[in-house]
Amino acid sequence: RAVAATLASGRGALVVLPDGRAVARADAALTALLGEGRHAVLTADAGPEKRYAQWLAVRRGAVRAVIGTRAAMFAPVRDLGLVALWDDGDDSHSEPHAPQPHAREVLLLRAAQDRCAFLLGGWSCTVEAAQLVETGWARPLIAAREQVRAAVPLVRTVGDQDLARDEAARAARLPTLAWQAVRDGLRHGPVLVQVPRRGYVPRMACAACRTPARCRHCSGPLEGQESGSALRCGWCGREESAWHCPECGAFRLRAQVVGARRTAEELGRAFPAVPVRTSGREHVLDTVSESPALVVSTPGAEPVAEGGYAAALLLDGWAMLGRPDLRAGEDAQAQAGQREARRLPQARRSRPPGSVSV
Repeated sequence: RAVAATLASGRGALVVLPDGRAVARADAALTALLGEGRHAVLTADAGPEKRYAQWLAVRRGAVRAVIGTRAAMFAPVRDLGLVALWDDGDDSHSEPHAPQPHAREVLLLRAAQDRCAFLLGGWSCTVEAAQLVETGWARPLIAAREQVRAAVPLVRTVGDQDLARDEAARAARLPTLAWQAVRDGLRHGPVLVQVPRRGYVPRMACAACRTPARCRHCSGPLEGQESGSALRCGWCGREESAWHCPECGAFRLRAQVVGARRTAEELGRAFPAVPVRTSGREHVLDTVSESPALVVSTPGAEPVAEGGYAAALLLDGWAMLGRPDLRAGEDAQAQAGQREARRLPQARRSRPPGSVSV
């Protein structure tokens, strides 16, 4: 709607999104709103021929609206009236090659030079976005508290006290509250389960003294591939079939972090009548149907559910917060916000709230 209003005023618009999936959704929405041929799409997936043809159309002024990924921040849009950026905390907005421009900074400069509107949105507020508001350069667009309560599903968290009272949580992957949310959600539609780590068991430790299992050659973390298979180093790829703890000499291992494939396997055994689908680095799903299913996904690879998810689970949140990164808190909050946005559309308020963080 912001792009349509800008075009109606006789000026151009530029929108930068983090990845091709987001561009595809924005492309479909703009086509439905503006019609065919009113905007250009600049992404690497389009191929050099189509991308160059689109760029020429923008350069010559035949098209005045552009959406695309990071490189689109330099699109030569004529009479620029709006620059917009979605999810400025996403790493893909930062160019890895010198001089390493960030899409947010480039669009801020273009907005100041062309004296046009600047629109920034995302699942959470980054430090840079908060600074723009704090200094008075930008104004926050915040929904009223009543709107937030009407749109956002109920969020329930499981803390240490809840786990101490839950006997099943001591041996099971999920506490009772999470299992109940999954069972209730599957009666109405798909359930999203977000796991911060891909693979089977990406981190293992000694079962006796909790010393992390390391490779003897490069000291990389040993990963469990499948049930009963040999360990493999996550750095050099060497297999380890005769591991023993260098601290206490024990031979038994325990999982420190459970990956997406292991989670999908356990959920499949717990709910044998429900299909389990995975979405991650190896294979990313774009959409899932409205039929009941368990969708296990890593952060950033969550498919869009037609009509929204009936429930959502965020597992091992401590693993996201514990990353050695200054933006670990921002990223964890953004992933939680993205999960909530995909959890329950406004049209399905009859579904039971079931959003659980474990």
